[in-house]
Amino acid sequence: MAWQKKAQFVTVSQAMQKLEKFCTYQERSQKQVLEKCRELGLTVAEAGEVMIHLLQTDFLNEERYAIAYVRGKSKIKAWGKEKIKQGLKQAGISDALILQSLSLLEEATTDLQIEKWARKKLKAMKFQEEKIDDIIEGKAILNFEEKQKVKAFLMGKGFSIQDQMNALLFLKS
Repeated sequence: MAWQKKAQFVTVSQAMQKLEKFCTYQERSQKQVLEKCRELGLTVAEAGEVMIHLLQTDFLNEERYAIAYVRGKSKIKAWGKEKIKQGLKQAGISDALILQSLSLLEEATTDLQIEKWARKKLKAMKFQEEKIDDIIEGKAILNFEEKQKVKAFLMGKGFSIQDQMNALLFLKS
C-alpha cells in the first residue's frame, strides 16, 4: 500500500491528539485508524509512529474492538454470526480473534433473534399473527417457496442454515 505524501495538514503530535480523540469516541480497528491517518495527510512512516503510540497507550486494541463489534451487532442490530464475521474480516481482524470474539455469542440469544426475524418475514409475507404462531410452533406448514423466502431472508441477516434449522422447527421438514 504505497502512499504518496499529501500536503501536510497536521503535524505528527497534532495527529496523535486527533487520533486519540478518534479512538476514545468508540473502539476502532487498525484499518480505520490507518485510513484516518491517510485522510490527515500523514506519510506511511508517520502513520506507523502514530499507530505505535496508540497501541502502546492502549487507545487502540483489536481485541477490544472485535468484542465491542460482536456485542453491538448482535444485541443492537440482531445480526447472525456470518454477517458479523464478514464485518470483522472487512475491518482487518485476524481469524483467531474473530473466532474468539464470536464465541461470546450465546446460542439461546441467536435462536431468539432467528425467531424474531422469521416472524418479521412471515408478517411481511402477509401471514396473520395466529398463523405465524402456528408456523413457528410447527403446527402449520409452509410450501417450498415460502420456506425458501424465509431461509434467504435469514441468510441475509447472517444466520447459517444450521443455526436456522436448530432454531426453527418448520424449516426442518
